[in-house]
Amino acid sequence: MMDDQAAPNTLIEEAAPLVDEALAATDRKADNQDELSALRAEVARLQDSLHEAASGAGRLAIKEFRRKVRAQPITAAVAAGLLGFLYGVTR
Repeated sequence: MMDDQAAPNTLIEEAAPLVDEALAATDRKADNQDELSALRAEVARLQDSLHEAASGAGRLAIKEFRRKVRAQPITAAVAAGLLGFLYGVTR
């Protein structure tokens, strides 16, 4: 009778390493999912700050352009006329 009971326990003990491997793989997958979520959040944060920086740089460039036009209106008018002429010639 002892041999009959020992055999099923042996099978369970032999299968246990597979269960342990499966559980370890599940834990690694959960860790990877957490890492992936953290990376996605970081990418979203970087995209937002890049958008803000680009937007700020654009505003700064427009402000600088307006300052130069106000400082030298004749030069700006000549440059605009030249650009308009070149655009007309190429069309």
